[in-house]
Amino acid sequence: MHIEDITPKNNTDTDNENDIVQFDYYRKYYELVKPAFLQPTSIKVDVELFNEEIKEYHNVFRQWGYNRDHNPRFGISLFNLDGDIDGEKDYGCSPGDTIQKELGRDVAEDDFKVKTRAYTDMNSLRVFDPIEEYLIRSNIVLFHKGGNFTPHIDTCPLPFRDHTKQSRWNLRLWGNTDPDNYIFDNRGHVNKDLEPGRIYLVDVTQWHIAQANANWNYTFFIALRQECIDEVHKWLI
Repeated sequence: MHIEDITPKNNTDTDNENDIVQFDYYRKYYELVKPAFLQPTSIKVDVELFNEEIKEYHNVFRQWGYNRDHNPRFGISLFNLDGDIDGEKDYGCSPGDTIQKELGRDVAEDDFKVKTRAYTDMNSLRVFDPIEEYLIRSNIVLFHKGGNFTPHIDTCPLPFRDHTKQSRWNLRLWGNTDPDNYIFDNRGHVNKDLEPGRIYLVDVTQWHIAQANANWNYTFFIALRQECIDEVHKWLI
C-alpha cells in the first residue's frame, strides 16, 4: 500500500450509503433480538394435527446434508428452489455451509422461495399464511434420538445479499414438537420451558447446539426475508 496523507479533512465517503444501511440494520437486528435467544411469537402449530399430517410425507424425507450421514436427522422442504420435494435432490435440505458446494454455484436463501406441496397441503401449517410473503428457505427437520447439530452459528447481521459470506439472511423462526426431549443450548445456556408447537424468533447469530433425546422429534426452521425487520416485533407475545 502507498503512503497516504493522514491530515484530517472533510471526507464525504464517510457518509457512504452502503455503510449507513449496514449500521442501521445491525442496530435494528440487535434491538429486536436483544431480550432473549428465543422469543415466543403468536404463531403456534397444532402438534397433534401436524404429527398426523406429516406421516403422509415420511417417504420423501431425505438425509439432512451429506457431510454427517451417521447423524439421524432428516429434512423436508417447505420452500425450496423449485417446489419439488420428490426429485433426486433437494438442495434446500442441507446445512447452509454445504449447499453451494453441492449445487456448484452461488445461492442465497431468498433463492429458495418456491412453496412445496408439504407447505401448501398441510392444514397444520396454515398458521404461517399471515406471514407467507416473508418466508424463504424453510424446512421441517426430523431428529431421531441422538440426532444433533454441533456448535455453530447460522447467520450474521447483514442487510444485503453477499455471496462472499457463508450466511446471508439472519431473521429466523424456530419451533419444536417435543421440546422436553430436545436440547437447545446457546452459549452454554440450555433453553427450558418451551411450548410444543410454539414458533419462536431465534437469534442464530449466537453460537448454539441442538440434540434430540427421543425419536420422532420435529423442528421447524423458518427463514425470513430481510424486509420484515420492521414487522417481526408485531408477531411477538
